Amino acid sequence: MIRYYCSGFDIDNAFGHGLGEMFKSELADKKSIVYVPGGADKMQKVREKYVPIFTEHFKNVGIVFEQVNIISPDLSKEQAKEMIANASFIMLMGGDPFKQKELCDSIGILEDIKKFNGILLGFSAGAMLMSKHIIITPCSEEYPDFHIEDGLNFDGLSIYPHNNTSQEDYPDELVAGDEVYKKSDLIKVANEYGRFYLLQDFQREDGLFDVSIIKSNNGIIEYYTENNGKVWEVSNNISLVDTEKNYKIK
Repeated sequence: MIRYYCSGFDIDNAFGHGLGEMFKSELADKKSIVYVPGGADKMQKVREKYVPIFTEHFKNVGIVFEQVNIISPDLSKEQAKEMIANASFIMLMGGDPFKQKELCDSIGILEDIKKFNGILLGFSAGAMLMSKHIIITPCSEEYPDFHIEDGLNFDGLSIYPHNNTSQEDYPDELVAGDEVYKKSDLIKVANEYGRFYLLQDFQREDGLFDVSIIKSNNGIIEYYTENNGKVWEVSNNISLVDTEKNYKIK
């Protein structure tokens, strides 16, 4: 069972830095990929924009799936469950993790995803849904309050994406786009819910992306980084993780 927790990717070359080669070595077959949108309101954009983009990213590294399926609210439970059961690769996409959870629950596939035995990749909202806890801290007009819910809890770890900074020391306040993450808020969550991890998909001034990914490989946690990608652990402080070391899930 292989699972990838991602913040995001190099938008021009998502799988071309070695990630695609890992997928090819891990895929049992290329019969079907299933995309799970980050909420019912993301359906049009997923169909028209993101699935074609990811199809091209996969093709660029030599992966072409025979079938491409998208989970949508108009599917019957039987149709959705069959898609998950026959999938070679499932991608939980970005958006709103709570709406994504609601979409999957409405058509009865949360447990099917939990039991899935192929390659599962979640980025942004999708990685949050895969987590032990879905964590939102007050960071924007859209998210003015703490919002913590149970995720699918595959590996006993939780991640918070888009913590994009080139600094070695996590700042007291991190401005990332239109969101502001406060160090004190992140530590407050860790003190109540347990440690969790911050990931990044940071586009630098030189145009390169610093990307960090946590991978669960049959009970072993591994780290994959591109360029100067960083992983931070939040507990009673926020500290950089030594991504050269792997550890076994307890």
